[in-house]
Amino acid sequence: MPALPTAPRRTQAQRRDATIGRLLAATVDCLNDRGYAGTTTAAVCAEAGVSQGALFRHFPTRMALLVATAEHVAEANVAAFRDVVDEPVADVEQLTRVLGHLRSIVLSRANQTWRELLVAARSDAALREAMLPARQAFQAQMLTTAGDLWGDLLPDEERAPLLSLVVNFLDGLAFSTLDPASEPGAPGRTVDAALALLAQMIVHRYVPDTPQETP
Repeated sequence: MPALPTAPRRTQAQRRDATIGRLLAATVDCLNDRGYAGTTTAAVCAEAGVSQGALFRHFPTRMALLVATAEHVAEANVAAFRDVVDEPVADVEQLTRVLGHLRSIVLSRANQTWRELLVAARSDAALREAMLPARQAFQAQMLTTAGDLWGDLLPDEERAPLLSLVVNFLDGLAFSTLDPASEPGAPGRTVDAALALLAQMIVHRYVPDTPQETP
């Protein structure tokens, strides 16, 4: 009977990447489930199923692991942002749909990592300093993506303020206690109306010959 084929052995680089991926995913889970203070290297290793020695071979400190996780989430967010908004935004309905997609990204479990770290950084000067390059890189990537997608609509001098307005608006919703229930008069319907109103204001300003609409 012929021997069954065996799976090819993974290279050292593949094993390294797999371990790093598990550690980053475990850090996201720990930050969501345990918060910043509870995301210790021991907790991350237990979640990832790796030894602390393996963790410290790739990340020399807990801070380095946290910053790498933030960078990992930021890269995924930018890719998701580009995927969901790569469509026309010529009217209020289209832009409202795009804003809804962006809201889903902001509310995602992975993005909660950013919120948890930014809140912790308010009272942790070392974390605040360590996170600054990642925050600046994230903002630059988002601006570049917005320019690639909508550069013909948005003046250069207004691109950053508009992106800040949208991101802070969506982050505010993430921190709110609004209930996304669908019953008439439920707070979730207020969120939908707010997204439509924001879309109306943006389209009315930047899309030529757009009639005024009521969300």
